[in-house]
Amino acid sequence: MISKNKEQIKEKPKSGKAKKTIISIGITILFVMFVAYATESIYPSPKWENYCPAMQKEILTQVECEANNGTWTPQEIQCVKAPCPQGYCDTYTRCNKEYLDVTERYNRAVFFVSLAIGIIILIVSFIPALETISLGVMSGAILLIVYGTIRYWGNLSNVWKTIMIGLALGVLIWISYKKLKR
Repeated sequence: MISKNKEQIKEKPKSGKAKKTIISIGITILFVMFVAYATESIYPSPKWENYCPAMQKEILTQVECEANNGTWTPQEIQCVKAPCPQGYCDTYTRCNKEYLDVTERYNRAVFFVSLAIGIIILIVSFIPALETISLGVMSGAILLIVYGTIRYWGNLSNVWKTIMIGLALGVLIWISYKKLKR
């Protein structure tokens, strides 16, 4: 009887640790989702359809293409029926550039918002007395910084990418050294 109680006592901490880990992971994921959707609700991302509406008709001439803000690419096309276009009209060249410019500015804003919120929450995550909440919020803050960085990553130069990774690594090492040593 006594040996069974010792085994049960030994199993409880393992079970409790697993529960804490699962709750921390849940807090991490939900925290990032919450901030991402709150950002989208307050500051919606640009929609491609708003910049490049679908064309309702086929464009067959360069004049008509340019009148519709398209880019004409001349080419010889063999047709089965008339009229036969002598090229291709890309009606999305100009509007897509505008959309990409707006999207880059949007992603930059999301990057800075995520970075700021992530750093603030990372610092605050050391305050809660409950380890599970602290770990979940800390992980969420780090993941939020990663999320914001990924949104803008393609627009950063290699120098800025190196600086960002170096700063993030430095901050995490500093936090680990100063706050987590025991």
